[in-house]
Amino acid sequence: MLRLLIGTGLLLMTVGFGAAGWQYWQSMPKAAVAAESPGAATPAVVARQGWLISPSGGLVRQEEVQAYLAQERYVPARTLRVKRQARLEDLLAEGEKLPEPAFLEVLADIRAPRVAEGLCEVMQASVAVGCAVNSARVVAGSVDPGAGTAMFQLELVYRLDEPEGGLPDLATHVLRSNVLSLELESGVAGAASPEAAVQALLDAVVAACTAEDVGQVCRPMQLSVEWVPGAPVTARAAIAWLDPLPKGMFVAPPLDTATGG
Repeated sequence: MLRLLIGTGLLLMTVGFGAAGWQYWQSMPKAAVAAESPGAATPAVVARQGWLISPSGGLVRQEEVQAYLAQERYVPARTLRVKRQARLEDLLAEGEKLPEPAFLEVLADIRAPRVAEGLCEVMQASVAVGCAVNSARVVAGSVDPGAGTAMFQLELVYRLDEPEGGLPDLATHVLRSNVLSLELESGVAGAASPEAAVQALLDAVVAACTAEDVGQVCRPMQLSVEWVPGAPVTARAAIAWLDPLPKGMFVAPPLDTATGG
């Protein structure tokens, strides 16, 4: 009987918070909802070269090629991942109260998309021309009933603008990359909130992409931020850009078997 009652309570909690979650998604701007809908219209696919050359002369992995080139759509390898702590009370609608401790993780997981609010605005005010929340989940076992907090794992996908005049000839360039690491002490401006930490990381990306030793069309590829109040913020960004082919390197024709041979 006790197990049945707990199961029934969990179901009611899921239905209740799920209904409120549906209302939340319905209240989102239509453009954001459309961006996350699998069947939503996307910009027309453009014809482009489907390969890039690495500095060693080999081919770049296809997921990296898509992350760098495919700006007409969202792709899995071009993401912003944010792991952050949030207060459970901030997940409640007006007039709601926190449930019993046994149901806090259910609430946190259903309402996790609320924790991602504001991140796309930061992205689109800096480097992105499109942004959407791909996933938002509570970290299992992270709910602290005493402190009223939980950790959340968020993943956003984004699109970047194309340069004026288009890309240079990809067959005469190599794709180079670098990884930036950023650590901000608690209390400084960039550590005040997850949004501030993402902005600090984007500022570092822009600065790195305009450095003298970085070539053409420098783009962020994968971004990550981990934020907990009162703790140092750790952030990471992978960037990539195009450089001319190194001296002595040339593009070889495809090694297809000759007809009849």
